[in-house]
Amino acid sequence: MQLELPCRQPVILLLLATALACDGGHDATTAASEDTAPVLVSGPAPRIVPVGATWTFTVTTTGARLAYQWRRDGQPIAGATAAAYVFTPRSMAEGGRFDVVVRNGAGAVTSPPVTVRVVSTQGPWQQDLKIAVGTDADRFGTPTTFVRQAGVVSLARRTSGQLVAVFQWFPFDDPDAFDLVAASVSTDGGRSWSAPRTLTVTGLPAGFQRPFDPTITVREDGALRLFFTCGPLPGGATTATLGFCSATSTDGVTYTVEPGYRFNPGRNAVDCAVLRWNGQWHLTAPIGAPQEGAYHAVSADGLTFTRVADIPSTATVNWTGNLVAVGSTLRFYGSPLWYAATTDGATWGTPRSLGVTGGDPAVVEAEPGRWLIVYTGAPGS
Repeated sequence: MQLELPCRQPVILLLLATALACDGGHDATTAASEDTAPVLVSGPAPRIVPVGATWTFTVTTTGARLAYQWRRDGQPIAGATAAAYVFTPRSMAEGGRFDVVVRNGAGAVTSPPVTVRVVSTQGPWQQDLKIAVGTDADRFGTPTTFVRQAGVVSLARRTSGQLVAVFQWFPFDDPDAFDLVAASVSTDGGRSWSAPRTLTVTGLPAGFQRPFDPTITVREDGALRLFFTCGPLPGGATTATLGFCSATSTDGVTYTVEPGYRFNPGRNAVDCAVLRWNGQWHLTAPIGAPQEGAYHAVSADGLTFTRVADIPSTATVNWTGNLVAVGSTLRFYGSPLWYAATTDGATWGTPRSLGVTGGDPAVVEAEPGRWLIVYTGAPGS
């Protein structure tokens, strides 16, 4: 007698379905349900980018099967759908607030928006500050880079021996500090310097521009006095011209404005040089074109300046720079790296070239027989 076996097809199909459910294979729907929502590890950083330059913004997130969408001022940027976004602005109008949305099947995360500012290709941010050492105030050695992307520098030596350098600073990686006045200090004769730190200036009149073109001096009591170009914001209610204001500090970082102008000739004036010499404060500032020479004003207290005879000049030198006492003389170091001296504060000698390429110099005697010059020069070491 022959037995007939029952059909096994349903059993085989059931076993096959069970195996498929237990193995590692799954479809897109299952994949989406098993994803975890992306988590932001690091987002893009704020940045200054010149027109025509290229900068790559990046984001780091955790998660699988991620999709990216970069945005400018909340609007998607066409084609910007990778973890890195290559930004090459064609005009200064292309700055804004940038972020990126990262998503997968389980959720999405948006990076905090960062400020991206686009600047022109021409500006003081295209130069570095250089520093060189000399055994006297006439000749200096090989320069090195002092601060990158900075200019309009001034130097002073406090009674404690501390050296203070102030300058206009243009760091591309810190838009909040871009084009503000910063300071570095040295306590070892200028052999090493602190990292730049932006100054806090309180008490500016409402509607005034932030301080620029800084000049640092030391008062009779040892406190610091910062002179700077000041005036109303362009397009404001007043048409007052630019002049010079001052602020004082004991710590070299926090300054309080001294009310009023120190000097305002009635025509826009910028980039003053100031020094207390032989018991009197002297202030100079370029009048305009090089051949116009420089304003010259004096003061007993460093607050109220009286204009005296202007300093004559020629088209070959510019009175943009700083004053320094060298022995019994008062010197002015100007652009393009020259100096002239006076023994009475009224009559100036013939300008003498330093034989160095650069501009807007500042000089200080850091220690006996150790002189420093800091000036603007081409980028690089």
